[in-house]
Amino acid sequence: MIKQIGTLNIEIERRKIKNINIYVKPPNGDVLVTVPMRVSDEEVFRFLKKKEEWILKNHEKVKNRQNSSQQEINLEQRKWLEDKIIEYAMRWESIMKVHANGFTVRDMKTRWGSCSIHSKKIRMNLQLAVKSEECVEYVLVHELCHLLEPSHNQRFYDLMSHFLPDWRERKQKLNEKV
Repeated sequence: MIKQIGTLNIEIERRKIKNINIYVKPPNGDVLVTVPMRVSDEEVFRFLKKKEEWILKNHEKVKNRQNSSQQEINLEQRKWLEDKIIEYAMRWESIMKVHANGFTVRDMKTRWGSCSIHSKKIRMNLQLAVKSEECVEYVLVHELCHLLEPSHNQRFYDLMSHFLPDWRERKQKLNEKV
């Protein structure tokens, strides 16, 4: 089902969930609203009316983010990042006695890296190409630690401190705005 607010089309999808959720998706600011099966269309429209200002504001914010705050990564920077990942992976897999089944680089909106425990594949955010080497190394070690401890629990942080004692400073540097 599609609902319109001004010139903005909002896709409404019914799912087996408990709450109504709004997603404003990059790069164009497309809006998806997921709705529990039990919620009537009338309730959905009331909810959307109540959230109209928020939806429009965030739609514009996401559309503009593509133009201003997001760094454009060129091929040379991507190659630099891929080379660093290979270099650090060879070093840290040996030190940590773990092995990832592959590394991919992609543009991610909400995280610097991710690790699939079952497939042992690690994804690194393309935006790391404009960060320092120590930040790239921090994210890689963080994701490799997940192969030893999947959760962000005390054991995980103890492993981080063991392998990369200055990880907190690196994390802080990584998250600083340029």
